[in-house]
Amino acid sequence: MKNFFMFFMSVVVTISVFSFSAGTADAASQAKKLSLPSGYGTLTSNAWRSYLTTSGNTYQFDYQTSAVYSGNKKVEWIKTSWEASASLRNSASMSIGISADGVSASTSSTWQNVSKSAYWQNSNGAKGAYSTRRNAVIKPRGDYKSGTVVIQNEAKIKIKGDARTWAINASV
Repeated sequence: MKNFFMFFMSVVVTISVFSFSAGTADAASQAKKLSLPSGYGTLTSNAWRSYLTTSGNTYQFDYQTSAVYSGNKKVEWIKTSWEASASLRNSASMSIGISADGVSASTSSTWQNVSKSAYWQNSNGAKGAYSTRRNAVIKPRGDYKSGTVVIQNEAKIKIKGDARTWAINASV
């Protein structure tokens, strides 16, 4: 009986671990760093999105992006520009959590890559620009091609007293 109990408990633990892994497997993040010349420091582009969940006839996911400068130079401006894309068909739509932000596929049954972009820029000397955490919605579920959601973020910076700009991209 003791051996059976130990076997049963190991099966339960294995199933629990597998369930947790499967539930979070699609969550993704990336941080891409760019070393700026002249000892200016580093610019990092961050992109994060959650896994897709279902709600009614929709898929939903959260996402967030940022641009972060590490260095001792004064920042003229820093910007995070993000784009959400997915493959849709039959007039399916995707919103990215910003008012008047919807984008739709055409009425064709052929898969189409649709995208929507937005940005946030700080021009107050801050060393970071951050999007708030946002919720995206794709509907209806049946007209979304599995595995095609992408969040791409471009981090861009201008250092005071230098005419150049630098940019680095991250995507998930």
